[in-house]
Amino acid sequence: MVALVLLFADFAALVAGLAVFLHRRRGGPTENVDGLLAEQERLAQVRALRSSYSSIAMHSTHGLTTDDLGRYHR
Repeated sequence: MVALVLLFADFAALVAGLAVFLHRRRGGPTENVDGLLAEQERLAQVRALRSSYSSIAMHSTHGLTTDDLGRYHR
């Protein structure tokens, strides 16, 4: 029983450690101009996808077509 409790405690500590690591890594600034430009381009693509493929826009369509997939997934 003690071994099971220790196993779950170790698992919880691992998950908490990974969460802290990923949170710190994600919040860091971009290191150079190329990275900033890549982030801005990707954010523009995400905004376009969100507006083009919202639930309202997709209500009466068939969803993504093969042409659309080629445009956004290189």
